[in-house]
Amino acid sequence: MRNNCRLLGKSLAALMPAPEVTDKPREHWHSKLLSMGMTDQRREELEAEIEAFMGRYNEAFVSGTRDDLQTLVHLPVIYVSETEAQVRERYPFDPERMRESTGFHHPETETKIVHLEEHRAHLMIEGTRHREDGSVIESIDSFYILHKRDDQWGVSVFSGIRGAR
Repeated sequence: MRNNCRLLGKSLAALMPAPEVTDKPREHWHSKLLSMGMTDQRREELEAEIEAFMGRYNEAFVSGTRDDLQTLVHLPVIYVSETEAQVRERYPFDPERMRESTGFHHPETETKIVHLEEHRAHLMIEGTRHREDGSVIESIDSFYILHKRDDQWGVSVFSGIRGAR
């Protein structure tokens, strides 16, 4: 399972010089969020917290239950579907049923932290779901809003678009 996490800070792109072009992998590239008044050290701590959280979330999705995922959301959770925003008191999907019906085995994801505050983060996730033999089931690009409550990150809002790439 591949899960890369990086901070983009696109909203400040016009205020900042272009990043240096290197041969280094982009998964650790980030822009400073000058308007947040956050130190580099604190930002790195929050990024590490979010990366660890998303690792747990992906693990629950790959091998856990709906109840496992439920522990990783803040209720009510808002799911934005193709036609509406739904306020849910339970995680809206059953990963066990999804695994059974599609043969889902593992994802490949790239998570971009678009905006980051002390208690809130906006994430863009590009993902591809695979069967055990590596064949592709589908691609899904998602947007997640996380909140940190009682020192725990959790999903508050999410939406995904299948076949976006």
